[in-house]
Amino acid sequence: MTVHGTLNLAVTLQIAMNRQRTNDDPRIALLKELADPLRLRVVDRLGHRGPATVSRLAAELGVPLPQLSNHLRRLREAGLVTVERSGRQAVYALTDPGLEALLPLLDRITGRIAEPAPDAADIPSRTCYDHLGGRIGVGLYRALLDRDALRDRPDGMVDLGPAAPATFAALGVDVAAIDPGRQRLAFECLDATERAPHLAGALGDALAAALVDRGWVEREPEGRVIHLTRRGETGLRGLRATATSAG
Repeated sequence: MTVHGTLNLAVTLQIAMNRQRTNDDPRIALLKELADPLRLRVVDRLGHRGPATVSRLAAELGVPLPQLSNHLRRLREAGLVTVERSGRQAVYALTDPGLEALLPLLDRITGRIAEPAPDAADIPSRTCYDHLGGRIGVGLYRALLDRDALRDRPDGMVDLGPAAPATFAALGVDVAAIDPGRQRLAFECLDATERAPHLAGALGDALAAALVDRGWVEREPEGRVIHLTRRGETGLRGLRATATSAG
């Protein structure tokens, strides 16, 4: 056999071996399904807010129904989502609660290596689902960690700290009264512009609602843009100062 023929045979064997390794590892197929941006957004939405109809998912994600239906089929065939009929509506949900743990972990890892968006300073803060995002959400979460009201975990989940009851009560949230239901209580959510975590879960939703009621945060009439009011700036400075003195 010529040298050229030998090299061709070696390359062919290597390709076959690589394919065999890929086929032997079922994680590769699962991660490929999650690597698509829209499918990842669907899993993220179902993890944050729970089951939803196709029409609701399409409206919230801003995608055409035919396009979404194709991606839901892929997720269903991969065993990542289930579908149940409720009258004439198809309701989708995550198959395994483990997926709810996967996304905070992925956010946690990404947040360690990602740089903020180049124009992050010029982008106004926004709500992320029903919790606070952007500079407001990230800054508030950091202050709560520094205050020891919250404690972050390596897997992206968030525990209540010793100062949680008093700190959240001062912000208008009764931690003991929160019923997460199908949500998780608290976990990290990677901010799309700051590329740093903010607080998500039932606790994050309750905190956002309380700060709007208190006049710390204002929502623009249309859309998701939020602003920190003068009262909110003062309150956040006080929270940070308390955290500094406590440390």
